[in-house]
Amino acid sequence: MRDIEGIETVVERLKPHWKAIEAHFEHENNRFKALLAQDHDLLGRVLKCHLVIEHYLDRFLTAHYEIRDLADAKLSFYQKAKLLPDSASAAAFVKPGIVRLNTIRNQFGHTLRPVLRNNDLGTINDALSVARRGVKFKEPIEAIEAFTTVACTFLIVPPPKLQEIFMKAFSEVKVNAP
Repeated sequence: MRDIEGIETVVERLKPHWKAIEAHFEHENNRFKALLAQDHDLLGRVLKCHLVIEHYLDRFLTAHYEIRDLADAKLSFYQKAKLLPDSASAAAFVKPGIVRLNTIRNQFGHTLRPVLRNNDLGTINDALSVARRGVKFKEPIEAIEAFTTVACTFLIVPPPKLQEIFMKAFSEVKVNAP
């Protein structure tokens, strides 16, 4: 007894149609190769920014909420971002941009031909208009990378003495979270 029985019959039935089958396969194979050949630089850069911010987000949440094993909670990036404070914290300033970056990354996760425009950035541009005042970015991905630097900087948890100074400095900051 063989694992697959009757395959010889299938091959015989397909032989008269083999030319059409091969032509269709070749057509589909060319489409497949074109999809694989798509430039992945933009996708990779967005994903890298998302991952770097998630690293700092994890560090911030662990320290801020004194969570021993944050990974055990198995929170999504969005859930982690929503846990960021909405006021009295430097993290509140970058929270809307972090949520927006997650939306962009999620949209990229559902397309083989990602497109990124300046108007896609929303609250990322809002943060950059303050943190990188006057800087013009040639491409939207450059703005995302600049925002990544800003976000990670604002998510760094300083030693307790400096943390107190930062909390006083940011005590009046409020974010209207999306």
